[in-house]
Amino acid sequence: MADFTPQTTLRQVRKTPEFAEFSQFIMFCNEDPADDPVNPGLDPEDFTLKSDPVSHCIDGLNTLRDNVRKGVAVSHDIYTADEKAASPDKNNTNLLFFPGERGKPFVLICAGGGYATVCSFLEGYPVAAQLNRMGYNAFVLSYRVNEVGLLPRPTEDVAAALRYIFSHAREFGVSTEGYAVAGFSAGGHVAGSWGTDYLGYPRFGLPRPGAIILCYGASRVANDEKSHSIFWRMVGDHPDPQLVKAVNVTENVTSHYPPTFVWQCKDDKLVHYSASVQMDKALEAAGVPHQLRLYEKGGHGIGLADHTDAAGWLEDAVNFWQ
Repeated sequence: MADFTPQTTLRQVRKTPEFAEFSQFIMFCNEDPADDPVNPGLDPEDFTLKSDPVSHCIDGLNTLRDNVRKGVAVSHDIYTADEKAASPDKNNTNLLFFPGERGKPFVLICAGGGYATVCSFLEGYPVAAQLNRMGYNAFVLSYRVNEVGLLPRPTEDVAAALRYIFSHAREFGVSTEGYAVAGFSAGGHVAGSWGTDYLGYPRFGLPRPGAIILCYGASRVANDEKSHSIFWRMVGDHPDPQLVKAVNVTENVTSHYPPTFVWQCKDDKLVHYSASVQMDKALEAAGVPHQLRLYEKGGHGIGLADHTDAAGWLEDAVNFWQ
């Protein structure tokens, strides 16, 4: 295939020969949605790289393709064949490795998509590529989405991914000390939940992360008319009351919640920035080391956010983490 351009569509990206093994996870949904969840009326397969942040999408895809060409073992199953046979929805997961410097720690990245899709090529690959240039290793996780009563499966997928990384750390050449989990939008809800007792690392008996990085994360999801479909997708028709409480990360921050970096733009029309403010207050009340960055303009779904007020957030987040 020719080089990626702003006119390249998602459908064309999926046909890239180097991506054949994991093409369905470039932007994952376990069903073909009639509409793009962010752009109603648009077939997601017609999504082009001309949408912001175009340069980042292309850079992330180029990095991924170059890694495959170099012979890097990029795509990994986080569940065994037996686990997938017992729970077929576990086939809807994938882990992509972006190698940085050997011996450096890693970041596990969860892209957003409203728990309907996982838009890794928009938010996962570009951030992973930039982390590599900074020397750090990165993994991009496709977690389970678009299922009624979804929780706690996304954090089960985080746990499975981390167990896989820890058990193969020597082959990956990564340090497991002080790992970080970063998430965008709904992926920010996954990452934020990883710090809680009910849905996160204590539940699975895994090490506490060195940092959680919340990028316009949906740390609160109200059961109102605007967000009911997402809330219902998370907890189902007859949810356990404890699960309903667990949906709002801000209500589950304790003193042993991991150090957290939070950022968001005030003109975000999909996740109101008050969610980040409330998360900041919850972290402050619990005595958790944290930083909040609020920017005036940039919107939602902006990934690395160059050419917006949030430009440079990743460097600040990494400095906080380290």
